Amino acid sequence: MITDDTLREGMQAPGMAFTVDEKVRIARIISTCGIKRALVAYPPAHTSEVRATERIVADHIFPEIFALGRAIKEDVDSIAETGSNISLHLPFRLEKLDEALDAVKYASSKGRILEVAVVDVMKNDIKDVIKIARLVSQAGADVVQLPDTTGMGSPKRIRSLFSEARSSLEVEIEAHCHNDMGAALANSYAALEGGADHVDATVYGIGERNGIADLASLSAVLESEGISTGIKESAVREAYKKILDVILTKAGERFFFRNFPSVGDNVSINTAGTHVAFSDIFTAGGMSFNVYAGKSMIKRVLDFSGVKTDDQEIRKLLNAVKDRSANEGKCLGVDEIVKMAGEIIGESH
Repeated sequence: MITDDTLREGMQAPGMAFTVDEKVRIARIISTCGIKRALVAYPPAHTSEVRATERIVADHIFPEIFALGRAIKEDVDSIAETGSNISLHLPFRLEKLDEALDAVKYASSKGRILEVAVVDVMKNDIKDVIKIARLVSQAGADVVQLPDTTGMGSPKRIRSLFSEARSSLEVEIEAHCHNDMGAALANSYAALEGGADHVDATVYGIGERNGIADLASLSAVLESEGISTGIKESAVREAYKKILDVILTKAGERFFFRNFPSVGDNVSINTAGTHVAFSDIFTAGGMSFNVYAGKSMIKRVLDFSGVKTDDQEIRKLLNAVKDRSANEGKCLGVDEIVKMAGEIIGESH
């Protein structure tokens, strides 16, 4: 029922970055909680994400392991080669929906469990969301995720969406609720009331901007309602103690103050390059740089700093930023990126 997304969504929290060894260690800690289903990485983003997924799959740390990518064939292949189940997300604009559906069909031929997210469902009419979800299902998805990507949903709207989806779709459906307004826990519960089969959560609720539903809180609420989650409360307490040290070391002592819904600084910070590239949808102006960074983020830093460069050098700098973040397990600051840009541009001239 609960899918843990700490290792992927959690690494999109501002200031968060893990080495491969750290990811595997955190995976083992989380697995002690009784988690059966986990999304662990975004392999197309960087080789470190590939290696982390391969190790978690090889060691069978969770019974069901997923890795995420875009709905394009290159990402499908990158995920499939790790041995993981496949999780894809549709593009944030649907001008090329047919191409995305072709990639879903291609992914369904890989013989893995296939989950596909219809992104940012709160911006569209419910009937339009169901129409797209049905196309995704018909293309071969085993699970259709309906994420509140920008955290603008309310329990009433989420419950209506999932009730309609449950009565209209024959596949399993999953909720993924962001916490920008502080409604992630209520929205996740509303999705389950509406008929969701799975719901995503992370340790301490960490994730993109200020995160999603908190794993411990969600499991406690469900258990109090007599809904068995398989989550072990005592193991969750121990895991939270261990992972708290990781969060505070990486993101600083004031992380949870900054992570408060609506008014916290983290609500205005994106980590995913796939989000920053769509600045009309994700209007947050701040950025955090790890292996999930994208070209548009690097270009924005260089433009702001008055550094002139070309597309080839931006790509080289992006790869260098990702390599360093993965090797050191830390996010890079703007000053560090500008300094690295100077070194790369100097090498090119």
